[in-house]
Amino acid sequence: MTIKRRLFISNTLMIVLPIIVTVFVFFTINFIYGDVSRAPSYGVRAEDSGFVGNARFWLQLFLLLVIVFLINYALTRHVFFYIMTSIDTLVTGVHEISDGNLTYRIKYGKGDEFDGVCRDFNEMASRLSDMVKQRQIDERNRKELIAGISHDLKTPLTSIKGHIEGLRKGIASTPEMQEKYLGIMQGKTEDIEYIISQLFLFSKIDIGEFPFSFKTVDIGDELEKMIAGFADEYRERGLTVTLMEKAQGLFVSIDIVQFRNVIQNILDNSVKYSDKDDAKAGIFCRKIGDSVSIAIKDNGPGVSDETLTKMFEAFYRSDISRNDPSKGSGLGLAISSKIVERLKGSIAAENVPGGGFRVIITLPEQKGGQ
Repeated sequence: MTIKRRLFISNTLMIVLPIIVTVFVFFTINFIYGDVSRAPSYGVRAEDSGFVGNARFWLQLFLLLVIVFLINYALTRHVFFYIMTSIDTLVTGVHEISDGNLTYRIKYGKGDEFDGVCRDFNEMASRLSDMVKQRQIDERNRKELIAGISHDLKTPLTSIKGHIEGLRKGIASTPEMQEKYLGIMQGKTEDIEYIISQLFLFSKIDIGEFPFSFKTVDIGDELEKMIAGFADEYRERGLTVTLMEKAQGLFVSIDIVQFRNVIQNILDNSVKYSDKDDAKAGIFCRKIGDSVSIAIKDNGPGVSDETLTKMFEAFYRSDISRNDPSKGSGLGLAISSKIVERLKGSIAAENVPGGGFRVIITLPEQKGGQ
């Protein structure tokens, strides 16, 4: 029952009950003092207009006032007790949340106005809990990011430092050895430059300051052009890339350059971690509901369950590649995830039953190419 209805019933009873009680008291007192049928409307007989009549009148009035007060007090106390109980329930919830118990939820279900308030409270508590968990995840990722940067910069810097010492101490005594040392130092410098550029790109996309140039394109045709553009490059690196399924007339809104980076980041991983001489990657593009699905499947070894849950995190690389910065900065898939997010899509990865690995990109379809 709602509080509004309770108040209405309470106010009605405050009027009706005193009337009923007044009639009851009038007849009871007149029954005690004499014949009711001979009494005027105020309950005093004509022949008893003296002390007895006045006493009876004042007794009736006193009892009436007492009863009206008690009825009103009881009804008001009942309504306010109900309201205060509900408020106390909310106060208890607030105290639990303020004490850090973010799992606390109010169980109410009385069907009144406080029901909505309690539902909103529980939703607020749930969102607050999610925010705290996300903050903890972000803090963990920040620490891992710093550790990853430190590691990936330290490795080539240590190598550069060692080769500089070799040149200074004359270890590289011949022109050929000196040229070799300088070549290694140049390669390590390029590794550092690449890591810094990737980190810069990741941070800009993450805070939303990297400009995107959106264009509505036929995704099947766009994928076909992309693959034609870099298929030879990947073939030289040992990976055959094929468009296995091309959707017809499906339009999406993307930044073409950044979307190409996403596809290449995924294919780069297929090259780096392939365990076969004839590495292959197939791209499938199809319509699923109101979305467009682009799946990139390779015939590689797959990944562990732990890697599946972390591979889109910044600077995450599987243990086998952690000590080899040449395997990548660990930012490629994290950047891809951020780009797809900016494209209002989603990205996921899975191991393929029977062998292989698949990354699935889902983008909202643009109806009619608009």
